[in-house]
Amino acid sequence: MEPRYLRQLAEIVDLGSLSLAAKSLSVSQPTLSRNIKSLETLIGAPVLQRGRYGVTPTAIGAALAREGRSIRDALRQAELNLGHWKSGLDGRLKIGVGTMLAHSLMPRFLAQANGSGWKVALRIDVEGPDRLIDRVRSGDLDAAIVQIEPYFPKEGLTQVTLFDDKRAYFAGIRHPLARKIPVTNRDISRAQHVTVGAFSGRRTALAEGARPGGFESLRIELSGDVAIALHLLSTGAYIAELPEFVMKQLCDERQFVRLAYHGEMPSRTLSVWHREDMSGHPLIKDFCRRFVKYVSMLRTEENAAIPLPQKK
Repeated sequence: MEPRYLRQLAEIVDLGSLSLAAKSLSVSQPTLSRNIKSLETLIGAPVLQRGRYGVTPTAIGAALAREGRSIRDALRQAELNLGHWKSGLDGRLKIGVGTMLAHSLMPRFLAQANGSGWKVALRIDVEGPDRLIDRVRSGDLDAAIVQIEPYFPKEGLTQVTLFDDKRAYFAGIRHPLARKIPVTNRDISRAQHVTVGAFSGRRTALAEGARPGGFESLRIELSGDVAIALHLLSTGAYIAELPEFVMKQLCDERQFVRLAYHGEMPSRTLSVWHREDMSGHPLIKDFCRRFVKYVSMLRTEENAAIPLPQKK
């Protein structure tokens, strides 16, 4: 089966028109029609249905169009890699990060990497940790920087540990608990909570003094971008349980305060994850080395972006 015909079929199905597809592919419409006819003769069935409003695929046509899209995407990627090579880049990496990192460590790391003369084209995707790990397993991403639970299955993956990040409670500077020392379990249980993504799974501070069975006030859980949670914190009406070190690196002009709560809090490990068969890939090794070095530099800095309130 001619791969070129499958790619052309995908273009026709996506655009819904032979004339538009011919223009997009830079071929004549008669040539495109002949190629599709040859494909139909080969498989012994029509791949397109022609109607008043254009063309639609048959069942087998839709299946073959999916393969055509894969061929088209592979060719585009090859052309992109060639363009990077011609422009002096060493290669291309597809990296996934969670929503918290997208607002903290990653922008600063990318700025630092750009200043170091690193000649790599990076694509950064922002999603939840489970989805990112699935995409690493499938090869859609080269690596992901995420915090995952200890019980998460790690078969076929290599973990490059960065650090353990303990969670803490944060609030905007106008929240009443931002100035209270100490903050008690009862204070935590009575506050309005907002949680985001991977940090919405448990209620840490329900200990003595808290009402059994849940928080005493409103709780908002967000599964997407951390931006909504940060906005709600900045209003002074909510508190949130978030990773302490990552919050110190937050790229946000608004001020957030780490609450003076001294109860037991969980921590989770932030790691770079990639497939085992990519361990020897020079770009993956270089990326991990650079990111580990960058985080180590931050961890040794003494200045804290979000100081713990001091008792007057």
